[in-house]
Amino acid sequence: MTDLHFTPKTFDLLEGLAANNEKAWYDDHRDEFDTCVRQPFAMMLEQATDILAGTAVPLAGGPKTMFRQNRDVRFSKDKSPYSTHVSGVLTPSGTKAEKEGLVYVQLEPSGGLIACGYYKLSPTALGPIRDKIVEEPDEFAQVLKDLETAGLSFSDEDKLTKMPRGYDAYAEHDYADYIKLKSFVTLVHLGRGAWLDGDIVDCIVDYAKSCASLLEFGRI
Repeated sequence: MTDLHFTPKTFDLLEGLAANNEKAWYDDHRDEFDTCVRQPFAMMLEQATDILAGTAVPLAGGPKTMFRQNRDVRFSKDKSPYSTHVSGVLTPSGTKAEKEGLVYVQLEPSGGLIACGYYKLSPTALGPIRDKIVEEPDEFAQVLKDLETAGLSFSDEDKLTKMPRGYDAYAEHDYADYIKLKSFVTLVHLGRGAWLDGDIVDCIVDYAKSCASLLEFGRI
């Protein structure tokens, strides 16, 4: 496998951008940033794609599924021109225009994170998943068991305080708390070591496999 070349320089540049989030600094370091940060990140997604192609979660990604460094500041109070992290996704279609479950990877000065699942779903998209939890509790129980086995659980930061409209009758359901979720996402934070030691591709692949039943459950 080709060396990804994540190095201490990778994190030096991320720290530099965080401390100097302005066009002049980024222009002066653009080539280094591309070589030491963005290009290895794209290669990482491609290597994970190659491995996942032969698994139950054939997700794909690469340079085209990375997010831009430039921020869209038109409707934001924060006018910082650049994201201080690098991120991208692996999806069933291999594109960012994806409504199915996905794996999201983020590289930042402190290390980064991997997340998997269905993020900030619209009410239209949430309905079928909530209905499936009600109608197929055993299948959802298997999702929870698989996540628990992998040491994972759903994030509850995007959760309603009350039952969603139309689901009051299920307030005593075994999985009522999960019906309140607006995102069905798990995540794990990573230190710098995962990137510098060359383990990041394996981390992504193992994480995606651990979330296979979650990804399948949400495809309705």
